Amino acid sequence: MKKIKNLVIVGGGSSGWLTAAYLSNNFSNLSITIIDKEIGTPVGVGEATLLNFPKFLNNCGFNLNEWYTELDATEKLGILFPNWIDYNKDISHPFFLSKTNSKDYKERLKLKFLNLSNVAYHINCGKLTTFLQKKLNNKIVFKKNDVKNVVFDGNEIKKLILKDNEEITADLYVDCTGFKSTLKNKTERIILRDRLICDTAVACSVNYLNENIEKLPYVRCEAVDEGWVWSIPVQSRIGSGFIFNREITPIENAKDFFIKYWNQRIKKENIKVIDWTPYYDKKMWSKNVVSIGLSAGFLEPLESTGLALAMEGIFQLSKRICKNYYNEDDIILYNNYMKLFFENSIDFVNMHYLVSQRKGIFWEKGRQLKKSEKFLMFEDCIKNNKFDMDENVIFNDSDFFTSYNWYCWLTQSYEYK
Repeated sequence: MKKIKNLVIVGGGSSGWLTAAYLSNNFSNLSITIIDKEIGTPVGVGEATLLNFPKFLNNCGFNLNEWYTELDATEKLGILFPNWIDYNKDISHPFFLSKTNSKDYKERLKLKFLNLSNVAYHINCGKLTTFLQKKLNNKIVFKKNDVKNVVFDGNEIKKLILKDNEEITADLYVDCTGFKSTLKNKTERIILRDRLICDTAVACSVNYLNENIEKLPYVRCEAVDEGWVWSIPVQSRIGSGFIFNREITPIENAKDFFIKYWNQRIKKENIKVIDWTPYYDKKMWSKNVVSIGLSAGFLEPLESTGLALAMEGIFQLSKRICKNYYNEDDIILYNNYMKLFFENSIDFVNMHYLVSQRKGIFWEKGRQLKKSEKFLMFEDCIKNNKFDMDENVIFNDSDFFTSYNWYCWLTQSYEYK
């Protein structure tokens, strides 16, 4: 049994500051320090959330009226996937849990169907970090610095040495340093290239031309020949990116396509390139280090799982250290829970590519991805009319996507066949 009095978070961005916010609001006797470089480099892959976002912020001590305007927020009722199955064959995925037909799914995405108990939000993640820094100013210790060296004692961190040679010790360390995961020693990762096809994005902000038309209450994920394009409308602009596979599409070609897609409304010099290998950490909690956010793993922006998985990691950590103690069983339980969340999210994202009928190398390779057991089960249920919503509901505490979500997607895709 190990007691926790001092916790250090390394790395800022959304995951680092959300960790600090949640733990500081729920652990009054825990000393929290966050170490973040003075000039941040946020990845900014996406700005859409799932239904757990408003509840999570509420559990950080912030109500909707506090953050809605400051985060540049707008309502999100779900996601529209134009041309996803094929040209003019769209999929609608609203926050609407009902066994119904695809026309009703599409209608649910219209604002007149807004139900505030079933709404998430589009937000500006850069402003989220600024908001949290301001709110936590007197609650935690914030060191604007870089970690120069991580000193290990066996497999555990003994201390951190900062850029100015200050030495920092803690009972537990949280790694929010992104893809580089600087606090882990010999991190073992589960690589997902056989299950997920996308590994690169070119992204940029787009100014509104007509807010009444472009400021939609949902995310658009439009399928194109070599990937897909997200459009996320916040109050002041649209966050957008083109997602693709860099072995199929060269990055410079992707930039040119993205500019053309937006009819020259963006400039090449403003485009950010984000590349990754889809993965998750085999042991997100190892000894006295917990990885949260991109350091724990990243799939791709589809279905807005990135921020949701980070928040789930924070929530699960809070459950395991609720009495300011943890032991080896807590570590095992945390890793098992988070593995389930990642695995279930992978299965759901993977399904999107398996059902598309679009032509081209990208989509053909997408259909060759490894099929999950869950996909095969739902496919069999729907193909053979065996799907009984009352008897086959798969909804547990380790999955963002229930059987209703699977039913919504697959019934629409099979209507086109």
